[in-house]
Amino acid sequence: MNYKNIGLVFLMLALSFCTGKKPAADLVFKGGDVYTVDTDRPWARGLVVKGNKIVALLADEGESAPYIGDRTRVVDLKDKLLLPGFIDAHVHFTGFAAQQFDIQLMDVNDDAGLIKEIQRVVENVGPGEWIIGGQWGGSLLWAAGKGEISMVDTQNQWQPHRRTIDPYTADNPCFLSNYQEDLFLANTAALKAAGLDKSSLKGMKLDKSGLPTGLIFKGSPALKKIRAVIKPKSERRLMAEARHALKLLAAMGIVEIHDLVRSFKQVDRWVRLHEDGRLTCRVWVRPWLDLSQEVFTGNFNIGMHPKSRQRDHFLRLGNFKSANDGFLGSRGAMLFEPYTDRPDYMGHYQEYNSDSDTPGSLTGNPEVYFNYCKDAVEHGFGVDSHAIGDRGISEVIDVLERIHQDFQSDMSMFRIIHAEIVQPREMERIKALNLIVETNPSQIPDDMRWLIDRLGPEREKLAFPFRTFLDKGIMMNFGSDVPGNAGAIFYCHPKYVLNAAVNRTDNEGKPQGGWLPHHKISMSEAIRCFTLNGAYGCMREDKIRGSLQTGKLADLVVLDRNILKNDPTDVLNMNVLMTVVDGKVVFEK
Repeated sequence: MNYKNIGLVFLMLALSFCTGKKPAADLVFKGGDVYTVDTDRPWARGLVVKGNKIVALLADEGESAPYIGDRTRVVDLKDKLLLPGFIDAHVHFTGFAAQQFDIQLMDVNDDAGLIKEIQRVVENVGPGEWIIGGQWGGSLLWAAGKGEISMVDTQNQWQPHRRTIDPYTADNPCFLSNYQEDLFLANTAALKAAGLDKSSLKGMKLDKSGLPTGLIFKGSPALKKIRAVIKPKSERRLMAEARHALKLLAAMGIVEIHDLVRSFKQVDRWVRLHEDGRLTCRVWVRPWLDLSQEVFTGNFNIGMHPKSRQRDHFLRLGNFKSANDGFLGSRGAMLFEPYTDRPDYMGHYQEYNSDSDTPGSLTGNPEVYFNYCKDAVEHGFGVDSHAIGDRGISEVIDVLERIHQDFQSDMSMFRIIHAEIVQPREMERIKALNLIVETNPSQIPDDMRWLIDRLGPEREKLAFPFRTFLDKGIMMNFGSDVPGNAGAIFYCHPKYVLNAAVNRTDNEGKPQGGWLPHHKISMSEAIRCFTLNGAYGCMREDKIRGSLQTGKLADLVVLDRNILKNDPTDVLNMNVLMTVVDGKVVFEK
């Protein structure tokens, strides 16, 4: 043993103690407004990170000096705002990632728009990849129908020609559709792949020389032939989409997502991204209930890393996802009273609470949902249940009360997802079970345009009751629900989520004063829902992250303005300057 070296170490430590010098930090933030989301100490002027943890909060700039060493990065905030990183508790990541490279034609209704989007996609996907879907004109039809797709005459709508896209897609077969999927466009490469480039099957529109224009109407046998030769996306493309989407999330200050996965292939991609060092946000993986038996037979536990099988705070399995009713726009959300604009209808059940194996049943069976929940609880998991209408929510609570009573189960990790139309009588039941409500403020800009038509003025007043949830002491977290559905594109940038929760306006700040302003919450409350409360929903990880406190994991975001002190409407102008996840800078502007 080298006693001389040991003595030197103790001497250095003693000198450090005497001079007030601290162990050198990796990151020091100083000279800014630090909002901690800690009720005991909500504000500071600086923060210190060592490794992946917060080691100190600073009251003033002078306190930073003892932590600064030769390798310390010092960030002068210049009076900007430092917050905990945002936690998006409801993301369909595969769809969001695909949205980046897949063709997006929802806003397209002419040749110029089609060419522009085709050029963008071809540049991203590489040769040989199929380009499919697009759903042209969907947003326009959705807007016209105020919450549903308005009906149009397919024969008289815009009808693109394959020659419009052929010059750009020689190496990429294309099979595009309009939103209603009653009209399709195949380019020459796709027609050749299916042996249809000189065919004249029923439903194929031909030009004056008798050759296919590429337009194919619903019901044509040509559709089956093309679908039979479509090649799935390559793993190279899927991984490229995921990496690009992660960069976008980092640039938005999002440090964690709660992802809804339909297949273990997506879980495998998460593992690869993690192993490659490309995973720039934490992921709480939520399999749909269809995968529950696969999870059980694989002997997976909640909170477990899918590969190492160890408890992990970066990539891990979470609750199961259930869908119990439909959506308000399509009149699928289950209501106690009929829809105002359709007096013969009160919504429908999904396959998870019905004897039907397909969604849309008018006859429910609560035992189906009860048994799913029972299996989950017995294996140590919870269930997060999509329920939007007042009846859908009430029937979910009925079953969860039975689960709690029969198994003495702790229900505090169970979530009601969306929870849009809630009768006052249900609030006490939600609180009594300590359920989490996982709300999606991003949906407000779309729903507020037409919800009164669906529900009438009295029921509309119940919509998105954020104020009541918080006043009742109910745990609420925020998710964006990206990429959206049924013609409405949702945005996961925190400025839109926070704006909808606090100001209750659309992304342009309308209507002035907000929609149903009695449900508004404060900016500090909204930030808490989007940070600490999101961590709580992952096996109470709010104890180790989600706020800026000494000893907690360093997930941080720097904003260009103080959204807590400025006029609340200014949140729509905010920009993210830096994102730190687990002590590492993953984005910087």
